Amino acid sequence: MCNFQLQSKNSTDNENEPSLFYMLEKVMRQVEYQCLIDLQSNRIDPLYKELCLIISETLLLKSNDFIKVNGSIVRANLIKEVFSKLQNNHLRLVFDNFHSVSGRVYNKKAYLRTALYNAVFELESSCVNDFCIAMTD
Repeated sequence: MCNFQLQSKNSTDNENEPSLFYMLEKVMRQVEYQCLIDLQSNRIDPLYKELCLIISETLLLKSNDFIKVNGSIVRANLIKEVFSKLQNNHLRLVFDNFHSVSGRVYNKKAYLRTALYNAVFELESSCVNDFCIAMTD
């Protein structure tokens, strides 16, 4: 069971804009949040909820807004399109990569937003690389 509260209302004061928590619910369905459970501890790491919140917040941006990703300022519609493709395997990649960082991450939210964006493009090559490493061991 996810530890988040569902909004009874799906929008903010402006009836045309969904609320953050309504969008969070949609994102959790998109990434199949329950699949992120760690079978040993029988819980979902809180970092996965943070990732879902970052995705949700980004998806709520206006398409003509700008956002910084990968050190570049780009239109939000591009980021939103990429984020709409995220699945739980992308979040696992970001989770694993984040936990393997040896230095301090000073702007965690910006780092994770960029990592989520890159995950869509890097998932396959990461799997191939992991397979090749496993075959040489």
